[in-house]
Amino acid sequence: MIRDRVVQATAAALMLAGFVWLGYFTVRTNFLQVFSLFLILFALYALVLWRNPFFKNIWMALCLALLFRLALLFMMPNLTDDYFRFIWDGLFVANGSNPYLTLPSAYIHGTPLSVPGTSLFLYGRLNSPDYYSVYPPVCQYIFGLTAKICGADIFWNVVMIRIFVLLSECGSMALLYKIARQLNAPVNNILIYAFNPLVIIELTGNLHPEAFMIFFLLMAIYLLMRGRQILSSLSFGMAVGAKLVPLIFLPLLIKRLGLVKSLKYFAIAGAATILLFLPFISLQSISNFTTSLSLYFKLFEFNASIYYMARWIGYQITGYNVIAFSGMILAIISFLAIIIISYREKMLTWASLFSHMLFCATVYLLFATTVHPWYLTPLIAISVFSRYKYAVVWSLLIALSYSAYQTLPYSENLWLVAIEYVLLGMWIIYEILTTRAQVLPVKEVDWGAKQDVSM
Repeated sequence: MIRDRVVQATAAALMLAGFVWLGYFTVRTNFLQVFSLFLILFALYALVLWRNPFFKNIWMALCLALLFRLALLFMMPNLTDDYFRFIWDGLFVANGSNPYLTLPSAYIHGTPLSVPGTSLFLYGRLNSPDYYSVYPPVCQYIFGLTAKICGADIFWNVVMIRIFVLLSECGSMALLYKIARQLNAPVNNILIYAFNPLVIIELTGNLHPEAFMIFFLLMAIYLLMRGRQILSSLSFGMAVGAKLVPLIFLPLLIKRLGLVKSLKYFAIAGAATILLFLPFISLQSISNFTTSLSLYFKLFEFNASIYYMARWIGYQITGYNVIAFSGMILAIISFLAIIIISYREKMLTWASLFSHMLFCATVYLLFATTVHPWYLTPLIAISVFSRYKYAVVWSLLIALSYSAYQTLPYSENLWLVAIEYVLLGMWIIYEILTTRAQVLPVKEVDWGAKQDVSM
């Protein structure tokens, strides 16, 4: 036992060093170093969680998880350049301008740089200057507040946004603890999320707003478990206001709440989302936002699975890339599959809810044209309370996608993409065939009643 704890303590110390090395001393063009560090971090992650953790209590463990995140407080995001758009949008919001109304490229070339802080330097680092912002209002408020505090200073904008991410992560880990207590599940399960290297690097390190969405989504689930449906629906609206992805989980609530209550839940969540958008709403901004979302399905492609097979077939038949219509067709198929998953759910337990949320999110990503590594972070949070843990395996395999950044312009190695999804598919089949016992209680739930909780 003492030897196990020494091994785990050493692994935790090495894990901290690994995060610092990956965060401060690694560039994404060096794929060998990036992937090697992810492999090492995941091996240490497994050692830290091996058998009985060396922590005296769960709060010591969560403090260590927070330390890993705090170690990245002053790093500049090194695996993404999305943060430049966060700052650009934030400068618009901070100065009373609408980030959904003006293309960065049109703004630069058509009119003087009248928004304080915007510059050709910042513009030159935007990865999508010809597209309207696709970041929903919760993100815009955070970016705007950050720019209001820090002005045009890129470094301090990054640090301030990271503080908001850290607060969200602290909230998410606290909610995972509360949900575990609610379910009478082992609280150590939440360390699957708290220590996951992809979660730490992509959310705290690279500032992706999935952190905000995960927090509000977990809050919505927890409040629903407590029978506080109105507050839950408001929190769900906030989750949608951070990222639109949680909309795919709404069908799972219809059988649980019943038609009348679910419609009320949807209406309140929709009203909350509209209120968040209200300061930015105009016919033009709605058109621009939806246009950018549509282009996401029609133009962008990265680390896809089913879509890449459809694209290959399309090339054989037509001789050109069929993404313009295949992306939308796959999105429709994904939506129909999610409806079927929700309809066919039989046992309405909390374990079933988390497992079916995991299935819905997995279907969404498998049919997507673009699957960036940080897209997996909500799946890892959900899988904490599911008997299926393939999202954790995927969070390592998806590190292969960083190989695309070795060259300029970026170019994917489709062999590595194939390896990622073949291994993932094999692991999912293995879990389906070998997983039998329910990890969580399987008693039926009265979804309309307040649940008894011992905190």
